[in-house]
Amino acid sequence: MSTLATIVVIVACIGAIASWIVGALNFALTLRVLSGESNRKQMWYAAVAWPFASRHMTGEAAVYSSKANKSLVAFFTCLMIAAAAMSLATNLSRLSR
Repeated sequence: MSTLATIVVIVACIGAIASWIVGALNFALTLRVLSGESNRKQMWYAAVAWPFASRHMTGEAAVYSSKANKSLVAFFTCLMIAAAAMSLATNLSRLSR
């Protein structure tokens, strides 16, 4: 069981890294779309206060920002799963000795 929990930790960490990369790419695409528009204030607002700015976006920027937000949720979910599985793995390896 300890080995299975360790595998879950590894898969969750890979998922966290992948979701962070996807989120960073979508964040960069959002900023690129916003910089091309005439509203530079919204671009800086998005860079500084992302969660508050994403609900005010429209068009293509809104699509990328929603993907970035979903990636952020996936990242934290993977981190929580990895932490829980790591706790389980350490407890199971300690009990089997």
